[in-house]
Amino acid sequence: MRKQMFGFVATLMLGANVLTPVFAQAESLNELDKKESAIAQQSNKISGELQIALNDVNEKYQEVNDIRTKISENEATLEKTKTEITETEQKIEQRKEAIAERMKAAQVGGMTDRSINALLESKDLGEFLNRAFAMSVIQNAEKTKVASLGEAKEKLTELKATQEKTQAQLKKDSQSLETETTKLDDKMANLKQELADNKTSLEKISQDKEVEKARQAAEKAQKAQAEKEAKEAAKAAEAEKAAQAAAAQAAEKAKAEAASQESSQASAQASKPAPSASSSQQQSTTQTSEQPKQEPAKPAEPSTPTTSGRTIQMESTGYSCAESVNTYFTAMGIDLRQNPQVVAVDPSVIPLGSMVEVSGYGIAIAGDTGGAIKGNIIDCHFPTVEQCIQWGRRSVTVTVIS
Repeated sequence: MRKQMFGFVATLMLGANVLTPVFAQAESLNELDKKESAIAQQSNKISGELQIALNDVNEKYQEVNDIRTKISENEATLEKTKTEITETEQKIEQRKEAIAERMKAAQVGGMTDRSINALLESKDLGEFLNRAFAMSVIQNAEKTKVASLGEAKEKLTELKATQEKTQAQLKKDSQSLETETTKLDDKMANLKQELADNKTSLEKISQDKEVEKARQAAEKAQKAQAEKEAKEAAKAAEAEKAAQAAAAQAAEKAKAEAASQESSQASAQASKPAPSASSSQQQSTTQTSEQPKQEPAKPAEPSTPTTSGRTIQMESTGYSCAESVNTYFTAMGIDLRQNPQVVAVDPSVIPLGSMVEVSGYGIAIAGDTGGAIKGNIIDCHFPTVEQCIQWGRRSVTVTVIS
């Protein structure tokens, strides 16, 4: 009796011990859900920041290209100005040499005497004044030409100085923009790494949740088994108690019959008491079949971007996540609703995760793949189907930035 009660109490305690870890682990599963939700929200925030950084990079690259164009145009203008200055200097020297030759000829050949004779041979005062005025106009014209050429040279020299100053400022602005672009590239690389780390964390949490759910299922099965065994132990104890009571009643009855026979008969015969029938009960134990836990597949590691700077001529098409046949997430887990500046590539040609510049499209992330994207084919993502139709199929120049 005491052994049966002890077994019953031990079974109840075992059931309580099995039940307690289930609730404790259920709280741990809630913590995993909270972590998963927090990381998912952080990933969405990072995707938004990544898109903003990508837009800034495109703007900076456009500004750099515009300044480079201005630098090229200013260099052409500066070269033209230098050529004009050289030509003007040559003209001035030629004019000075002509005047010097004329003055030399006048001194040697008596040009001054002939000019005086020409004035003296005038018929009247009016002709004398006309000839003197004509000679003065000729001399003033020579001086004016030399003076005008000198002024032109001064203006060209000032223009050259202005252009050189402008050129220096443009180059300084270009260097500043390139520095900002480099910082934005680094920021984008960090955001991409954070996004990849978050993706790895989410996959690890998902694996932990699956393991935790499997463990909870096993503990629930153990709990059910313990409860079943406790009920069977209680039933066995009650049956044993009933059997002992029946045996006691049979013994009392046998004693009464023996006393009656001794009083009625001279030679008392000891009557054997009726054998007590004790019921035995077999306990059937059932074991829960444990299903083997399958190890979760390890997540595919994202390809490491390589810095090459190479340029490839490729055929380009367009696709959109707005199409019913497409999903919102790329092969790298990028949400196209948050970060639409993505292109699909053949990873054997351009590694996934690379930053590329597509002519006519801008800077984008090589973050997706496709069954038809093989070799030198690139698929540019657009938020709407109408933009895809406008893009069509075209030949583009692709530069791998990082």
